[in-house]
Amino acid sequence: MMNYTRLMPIQIGAKVADLSKPMVLLSDCHRRIEMFLGVLHGIAQLDNRLLTKDEQSSLEKALRYFHEAAPKHTADEEQSLFPPA
Repeated sequence: MMNYTRLMPIQIGAKVADLSKPMVLLSDCHRRIEMFLGVLHGIAQLDNRLLTKDEQSSLEKALRYFHEAAPKHTADEEQSLFPPA
């Protein structure tokens, strides 16, 4: 049986740190990345079988995060840390 607490994505609408605390925002983003990596790792550890609906949903959310949000996070971080001269 799979541990779904490791597969549950961060809830939309959860309280987010405000812009006055950029390091907290950065930390929150990196915890989200770690959480989605945990989802991928958990799915990869499953035996060769069909995924349950919950596992499939978690996998789709993780893949969507890395396809859509992660590139934006990386670009934002690059712009913030290494702005063009």
